[in-house]
Amino acid sequence: MHPLFLKTLLFGLIMLIILTAVSFLQFEDFTSCYKVTGKTRNTDNVAAPSCSPRRNVMFLKTHKTGSTTVQNMLLRYADSRNLNVAIPKDKKTFEADNLFSAKYVDKYQENVTSFNFITHHLRFNSVELKKVLKAKDTFYFTIIRHPVSQMESAFSFFRRSFAAFKAAKSLEDFLKNANKYYDPASTKGNNELVKNPAWFDFGYDSTGRYSEHEIAKALLEIGKSFDLILITEYFDESMILLKEAMCWDIDDVVTFKHNSRNESDRKNISVDVASRIQDWNSLDWRLYNHFNVTFWAKLEEMFSPARLQVELAILREKRKLLEAQCCEDGLFIARKPGTKGAYFKKFLHMTFQKVRSDLDDELKAKCQKYFMHENEYTKLLYNRQYRKDIPHNSTISESKNLKHGSLSEIV
Repeated sequence: MHPLFLKTLLFGLIMLIILTAVSFLQFEDFTSCYKVTGKTRNTDNVAAPSCSPRRNVMFLKTHKTGSTTVQNMLLRYADSRNLNVAIPKDKKTFEADNLFSAKYVDKYQENVTSFNFITHHLRFNSVELKKVLKAKDTFYFTIIRHPVSQMESAFSFFRRSFAAFKAAKSLEDFLKNANKYYDPASTKGNNELVKNPAWFDFGYDSTGRYSEHEIAKALLEIGKSFDLILITEYFDESMILLKEAMCWDIDDVVTFKHNSRNESDRKNISVDVASRIQDWNSLDWRLYNHFNVTFWAKLEEMFSPARLQVELAILREKRKLLEAQCCEDGLFIARKPGTKGAYFKKFLHMTFQKVRSDLDDELKAKCQKYFMHENEYTKLLYNRQYRKDIPHNSTISESKNLKHGSLSEIV
C-alpha cells in the first residue's frame, strides 16, 4: 500500500476521532444542565431544574425598550392563571411623572388589598410598591435599551407630544441645539423623559449632576432592587433568561412585537449623532454599560453555550409555528379604532400582525391575546377582576360589548 495513502487514511481516522469526541463532550455539557431529581418542567422533552413558578412579579415598564411586548407576555400569564394585576385608575398608566404611590392603583385598600403583578408604566419607588405587592417572594425585573437606539425611537415616537422634541427640526437639530429646545426646570410636555429617561424611570433625577461615587451608589441600589435586568438588543436571550429565573415554561415567553414602527420610519444614526446621544444621555449610558455586563454574567452563570443555543432554537421555532397558526401573511399598518385613515401615531406607520379570520372561536380568542393592545387588555382584566358577572374563562368576544371591553382594530 502506498505510504501517502496510509498517511491520508491515518489523518482521516484521527480527525474522525477528534470530531466524535468534541460532539460527545458538547452533548454531555448540554445534557448535564438538565439532570435533576424531583419535580421538573416540560420544555419540549427537556427537563429543567426543580423549582416553583413565580406568581408575584414587579415589572418596571421602561420607555421605548420593547417593554410593551414584555408587558403583553405578563398580562397573558396573569390572565391564564387568574392572578390579580394592579391596574391604574385610568386603565392606561400610573402617574409616571411622579414616584409611584400605592394610591395610584385602582381598588387599592391599605392593609387589605394585595396584588400579584404590576406591569404598567410607573416611576420606581420600592417602599410604595411593597404596599401593593405584599408577597415577600415578589420577583423584580425590567428591561433597558442602548441609549442611542432608544433615543432615535423616542424622538420618532414622541416627536409630536414632547415639547422639547416638537420644536426641533430633526434629532440632529435637537442634539446640536438642546439648550435652545430643552428647559430642565420645565414640568410640561413630558419633559422629564427627554433626557436620561431610564434613569428617570428608576426613580432618580434625570437632570442632576452626579459624582462618580453617587453614580456608583445608584447603580448598586438598582442592582439590589432588581432580581434581573434584561437587554432589548438581546431580546430572545432575555426571554430565555427570564424563563429560567422565574421557573416558567418556554411557551410562557413566546412573544410578538408590539408598538413597532415600519422600517421606513427608522432613521440611520451617524457616528457623530450617536456620540452626541451618549453625551446627552450620559447617565443612561453608564446604566446600560453596567447592566449589560451583569446580564451576560448571569446568562453565562445559568447556561452553557450549547444549552443556550438549544433553548434559543426552541423559542424561535415556537414563535414561528405560532405565527403560522395565528397570523395572516405580512405586516399591516395599525389605524385608530373607528377611523379609515388615521395612523395610531401621527406621521408614523405602526405595524402589527392580523389574526387569521378562518380560526375557530377558541383558537381565535387565544391568538388575539398575543396582539391585543395594552389598554384593551387592561380593560379586559379589570372587568374580569371586578365584574362578577364575567366568568374568568370567558372569551374576548363575550366581553367585547362591555363598557370597558371593546376591542381596537389593532388586534
